[in-house]
Amino acid sequence: MKYFLLLSLLINNIALAKTVPKKKNEKNIVDRTHKNISNKITKISEDIDNFFSNHKHEDEVIENNSRLKLTLETRFLEAQGPIMTPDINYQLILPRTEKKLQLVIQNENAEDESETQNSNVSNQTQERRNNSTAAGVRYLVEKSGIKFYTDSGIVVSIPPQIFFRFGAKKKIDVFDNWKLKIDEQLKWVNTRGFTNDLDFDFDRRINDFYLFRFVNNFDWNDQDYIITYETGPSLFHKIDELKALSYHAHIISVNQPEYLLMNYILQVTYRQNVYKDWVFMNLTPFVHFPRSVNFHRTPGFIVKFDAFFGNII
Repeated sequence: MKYFLLLSLLINNIALAKTVPKKKNEKNIVDRTHKNISNKITKISEDIDNFFSNHKHEDEVIENNSRLKLTLETRFLEAQGPIMTPDINYQLILPRTEKKLQLVIQNENAEDESETQNSNVSNQTQERRNNSTAAGVRYLVEKSGIKFYTDSGIVVSIPPQIFFRFGAKKKIDVFDNWKLKIDEQLKWVNTRGFTNDLDFDFDRRINDFYLFRFVNNFDWNDQDYIITYETGPSLFHKIDELKALSYHAHIISVNQPEYLLMNYILQVTYRQNVYKDWVFMNLTPFVHFPRSVNFHRTPGFIVKFDAFFGNII
């Protein structure tokens, strides 16, 4: 609720700020609040960084990429009322530490999010996904073009849960401007065991405004040993510096008790920068055809706002 109130206050102030004339170079309350929060995020990161790092970088100017992301998502489903989900992702980057240490506070499944709204495709997958917050320490290292990282920490729940995650990412040039993107995540939680999430995507840059991607995602866990497979084409369209569209046509399947098609997904997402370079809006209409309702058409709509503080990427 506190995240909803904060984001609502920001959006309301943005609307008021646009109607009130301002003197030249005078910042409104929204900009001042944003700057103050961003400065505090950077200050916290630098204080921790100075504690962990040695002194050989004292005269070196290093960019601080720490940031806070607040998200408010409202989901509208057929024959159901709106479902509102606030979320927070907090990433402190300690740039001077030799192993690139990061302190991360985020939604437990932030690393596992799909491009499509497929959270209802199977009961097994839905039971494993929740909105718990995870807090931990991340180390990053790059070898031979492969970016490795490890996370360890706790999931904020009752009782608290311990987790460990290993990840690896690599991009490979294949043929005719195609790139293979591999993203592997192996995660262990003491109360749920192991899960594995593998992205095996093929990207092709058509021009400066269009990117085509063929998605292949494999999701596995050691509780029911079911592999959930998402595949299909996606097209990303950059309209201009402020607006973009993405189109998706994917299918979801599982391997047990036998190979079964679980869902067909058609989705379009419109993303726009609605205020300066730190408030964004996503509008996502989608249609599912899930096996659970005999592949009957199930439409939905998602409205999502993201607000970034700290380093704006």
